[in-house]
Amino acid sequence: MVNESNFRFIHDMTNEHRRKHYCHAHPFSEGQNLIKTVSQLNPKKILELGTALGYTACCLASSGDDCHVDTIEGDSVHVDIARENIEKAGLASRIKVHHGDFNKVLITLSNDYDLVFFDGLAPKPSMLEKLHSMLNEGGTLICANLGFAEPGSDEFLDNEKYWEQAGKMERGGTRIVTKKFR
Repeated sequence: MVNESNFRFIHDMTNEHRRKHYCHAHPFSEGQNLIKTVSQLNPKKILELGTALGYTACCLASSGDDCHVDTIEGDSVHVDIARENIEKAGLASRIKVHHGDFNKVLITLSNDYDLVFFDGLAPKPSMLEKLHSMLNEGGTLICANLGFAEPGSDEFLDNEKYWEQAGKMERGGTRIVTKKFR
């Protein structure tokens, strides 16, 4: 398994960037755990919402030799830095950075992802419903930033009609759920 230290420079750069620019680019705090979790799931096609400077995109792409990541970021400065960082990490052939609003970019993508990682600012129930529809049956949603979630987000993730509970990270601030087979 790849060690998160291969991308630690991006994690540290993200913290420094946030301090200088007062933006919302926060690196995921459990990169190695994310790699381990995603490696066990062995997804081939991953969608990430909230690229920031590319740290988690690299963690996700490194989880398996033949997985590919589509990642979306709204901040053009972050997009440029993320593309540079992903290139430095040697993962540019496996990660595609899309620039734009989540909702506008999502309609241009396919609906057949094995794993979705939401690391945008605050998950909304409507976004979680859209991500559910983009997952293959049995696919996994890892949803971060639940402390900022809009009302109804936790209830949607708890809905046994749609999801099986699969775990938590970041002291419960990130949840892992698997799309139920119909």
